[in-house]
Amino acid sequence: MIETNDPQSPIRVIVIADVESNARSLIDRVLKPAGFQAWGVGSETPPADVLVVDVTQLRGDPLAGLRNERNRGEEAPALVLAAHIPHSRLRDLFRLGVHDFLLKPYRQNDLCQAVRELSETRSLETNTKILARRLEGMREQVRRRSEEIRLLSEIGRVVVSLGDLDSILRRVVEAAAFVTDAEEASIYLAEEDTNELALRASKHAGERHATLQRLRVEDTLVGEVFTTGQPVLRQHSFEAGPVKVQTGFLVQSLAKVPLRLKNNVVGVLGVYHRMNPTAFNEHHLTLLTALAHWTGVALEQASLLKQTEATPHTDVSVTAAPPSLIDGLEEAIETLSPLLNTAPNEMGEAQFKKLQALHENLQMLRSLPVATLTTEETHELIDLPNLIVLVADEYRLSAHRKGLGLIVEHGLPIPLFRCDSGRTRKILETLIAAAIRRTKRGHIVLETNRFKVEGGVSDGLPLPVNLQVNDGVWAAIRVSDSSAGLSSDTVRALTDINTDPSVGQMGPGLSMGEIRMIVESMDGVLWYEQTPASSTITFALPIT
Repeated sequence: MIETNDPQSPIRVIVIADVESNARSLIDRVLKPAGFQAWGVGSETPPADVLVVDVTQLRGDPLAGLRNERNRGEEAPALVLAAHIPHSRLRDLFRLGVHDFLLKPYRQNDLCQAVRELSETRSLETNTKILARRLEGMREQVRRRSEEIRLLSEIGRVVVSLGDLDSILRRVVEAAAFVTDAEEASIYLAEEDTNELALRASKHAGERHATLQRLRVEDTLVGEVFTTGQPVLRQHSFEAGPVKVQTGFLVQSLAKVPLRLKNNVVGVLGVYHRMNPTAFNEHHLTLLTALAHWTGVALEQASLLKQTEATPHTDVSVTAAPPSLIDGLEEAIETLSPLLNTAPNEMGEAQFKKLQALHENLQMLRSLPVATLTTEETHELIDLPNLIVLVADEYRLSAHRKGLGLIVEHGLPIPLFRCDSGRTRKILETLIAAAIRRTKRGHIVLETNRFKVEGGVSDGLPLPVNLQVNDGVWAAIRVSDSSAGLSSDTVRALTDINTDPSVGQMGPGLSMGEIRMIVESMDGVLWYEQTPASSTITFALPIT
């Protein structure tokens, strides 16, 4: 039987740490001031009521110190302090008698309270109940980490799909603040002509969206990351006080990572806490580094797109035109030709030159390669970028009445292609109206893009893993909003082909089930994406 502690005697704590200075800091600055008897690991240490295990390094065996104490016969319950524990180590935690787990960074009061609870539960609870409760806590930690990975992947896919630099900078800064729960975030890029760093985008506490700028700053830490290519972590200390970023800019903690383009450091991504005393840790640095990798890919793609657009094309393009236009050009040329045979002095030299120039221009137009289309064929073509602008203009007032922004963004250019513009317009109207209704604050973004699929793989717009898309060129429209998410009926109508078409009714207009059926009848595909901060419905139609 486990002996109960004398309620009047101080709780005895042994601290096991893979970094000796961490053990001394916990003993001298946290545990002893709180009234505990605390020691480091040693041959003369008395029996403990609680073991506190501080894990900093995850390489090798992070629980080696605790394992050694168990081999010596120490049976006290253990409390582990770590920023992250790999899934493969969870079984070791239970085998080694770990009863509690605090995720770094933690508050000192939380640590002291956890030590007291562990000491009390030695006599008040059975080991089975303790293990079950702690297991649930650890599962929650694992669930949070899995959610972070999924969210980071979704953010990366969105960032990489963007085509212009400003959009990338905004999204990256907003994403950095979100995944690290930072009060502020900034991104710096090196100027092409001088290679000097300039602040390009930032998000401040209380602001929902990032702002663009171009401001050269003197920040030694940014310069250090840019020069060395190594990330940095800094936090408030009792000796030095807040961290000085630059003159007049003091923070409680910060984390900065390099941005790379083709293995060259081209910028720095940073997050800050001005008032929040919680320090950033290695896990936050890992999240930022992953986001920086996505950003590098997006910057490279945007650079290539810019170069492509700036390169003159020598290919001869074919213009589509109705037969009446061709007939009109020929008739005008035939009419002007006899007039040009008239001597210049009979109509005036200035008029003659103008007539001659007009005749040459008409001949040049007629010489261009033109494919003739009948009136019926012309009506079958759709100008998707123009259509989305027209529909957005119709709904902009409704969005503004709710305090919402309605933004139209265009990716790669989409040519005219055969499509039912009436049905496409109806789909757009229903999706935009539904997004306005379910969004309480923020904005709605309408995006057009073009992508090519070969062997089931898209060269641009990321596709869901389980979505089957035929090879060819596609035009896509994405309707994104900052709502809390889609209803369960809407999701069911999007994913279950056996669902009643009336399911997923989003208000006046078509239901989501009906929209899915219309898109499929046009040989298109439809899918959705959700994060805690946004919802997106995308439909794509084949161009070729």
